[in-house]
Amino acid sequence: MQKLAVCATLAVAIGGAGLTAASAANGATAGSCGPAHRYIDARSATVEPDDVTVVRGRSATLRCGGDDDSSYVPGAKLTLTLTSAATVTVWKMPENPAAGTRTVPATKLPTWLHKNRAEPIYKITGSNGHVTKLVEEWHP
Repeated sequence: MQKLAVCATLAVAIGGAGLTAASAANGATAGSCGPAHRYIDARSATVEPDDVTVVRGRSATLRCGGDDDSSYVPGAKLTLTLTSAATVTVWKMPENPAAGTRTVPATKLPTWLHKNRAEPIYKITGSNGHVTKLVEEWHP
């Protein structure tokens, strides 16, 4: 019971108002916590000859409950194509969001994923074939 209250507080604090038809269309499912966003649990990235970055992993859904009050639950396999102009916001230090963030070109993502294997969750902006922005997320 207490864990649900924590999750409800998180949803309100970040602007969530529960699931709607629009959030369900964005990949949120029953049990989601907070506003609907698309996330990837990124496991590998490669830079193609034309400076397009391809990211492979699994879709991820932010869910309430569990040992840490919420977690990212992996879903189906997912491949994203980042445009050459895409930006990626990462933590300055792997596994330490308190150190702040920095923005790097998408072509640097393969190196970053190698450094930070513990929490490779990124919020996605854009369609799967035309991603314009990824933002590294902290496990809430």
